[in-house]
Amino acid sequence: LKESTAMTQKLSLPNLPPCDPETLGFDKETLETHSAANARQIAMGYMPGVAECAVKDNKLVYVDIRGYQDKERRAPMTQKSLFRCHSMTKPITAVAFMILWEEGKLALDDPVHKYIPAFKNMKVSKGGRLVDSKRPMTLRHLVTHTSGLGYGPSRERKTEKLEDGPYLSLVKRIDAGVISNLKSFCDELATFPLQFHPGDRWEYSMGLDVLGRVLEVVSGTPLDKLFRQRIFRKMGMKDTAFCVSPRKAHRQLTAYYVTKVRSKNRKTKLPNNFFSRRADGIHPQMSAWVRGRSLRVLSGGGICGSFAGGLLSSLRDQTIFCDVLLNGGYARTTGCQVLKPATVRLLCRDWLRMKAVSNKQHLRGWGMGRDVGWCPVGHWMPKARLMFMGGITTSWSISFATKQFQVSMTSSSCDADVHNWDDRKDDLCGAVEHAEKVWQRKRRRIVQSG
Repeated sequence: LKESTAMTQKLSLPNLPPCDPETLGFDKETLETHSAANARQIAMGYMPGVAECAVKDNKLVYVDIRGYQDKERRAPMTQKSLFRCHSMTKPITAVAFMILWEEGKLALDDPVHKYIPAFKNMKVSKGGRLVDSKRPMTLRHLVTHTSGLGYGPSRERKTEKLEDGPYLSLVKRIDAGVISNLKSFCDELATFPLQFHPGDRWEYSMGLDVLGRVLEVVSGTPLDKLFRQRIFRKMGMKDTAFCVSPRKAHRQLTAYYVTKVRSKNRKTKLPNNFFSRRADGIHPQMSAWVRGRSLRVLSGGGICGSFAGGLLSSLRDQTIFCDVLLNGGYARTTGCQVLKPATVRLLCRDWLRMKAVSNKQHLRGWGMGRDVGWCPVGHWMPKARLMFMGGITTSWSISFATKQFQVSMTSSSCDADVHNWDDRKDDLCGAVEHAEKVWQRKRRRIVQSG
């Protein structure tokens, strides 16, 4: 992999020109140190390649596209390499939801059973018995993960044994292809009791998958076609889709790897060398995201069944998507106003504090403390006015306070710590934040010495 660490590609987007990071308050040397850290991670086998960028004030201040999209074939990573979005599908579903809401085709507090009758008169599992739900599940509950639905079980690849979970029989039927569409999926999901009363707490769930079916009912359009017509074309997202042809997979699809520890540093006992195994077909054309082999249930939440589902997307397209949100719903790539600025402001705030979501004063998000809430497109930090979202191997963050965002995409899953890891060097968001601080310190020294 030594060869791959030296290969870097450019990111080319209309209306998003590259610039010298120093002109926008970032220390260039610090950002270059992060690029070197990416090369180090590739060399130690932690990941096969990476595609990432940082944008501020509608200018590219940092890009690093290096390594392989498929290391066995020696196919280089590019701005159009396709990654499995998993949960980064959820923000797309939320935007489609708000587009239909703007048009008056649905209301945030409509009961789910208005569109999917199977969800009427739901039961809740409580202490080994079933009780009537205190309140109906609403669309707002679905988009905030407060519906009473849950997840599981899941696995990194189909060859692994499935652990027990609340929806085990449902997951098996999806994996086997018995459940062939969103309607069947939702009708069967509704036969399972809720994990808690809607609005009582936050729990990551299949709520966005159910919402996807609601969007199909309201629009009269399959979810993939709705996304394509109302979001992807209007934003200029040319690569994003639920599945691709075998030919496009061969050309653009990243191989998906599960990475394990090969060796550890003697002093720190932390991993310093890794090996990885393909987890989604021995060739790109055999991926579970290839047309004819792909999941038949279109997952608006990013995973349906135990492993597959959700969108494929590229660094190019995710950069466009973040740019649209940061610019008040306006797609500068195409000149289309996809969402009204007021709708984007509504989307990008903590919905867990809304009384319409819960009667409780403040619901907690995903175990990150009281300072992290949830908005329909991701995790929300109200004090920093910062929003972030991630899949298994991909992530983005948007700061409305500083008018900047970062996107980072790779294709290997690893849950181990890394020897000599330093967020200020090894993590994109940490490196960008550190580059700002270093530039500010240098600037103060120049002013003081002058």
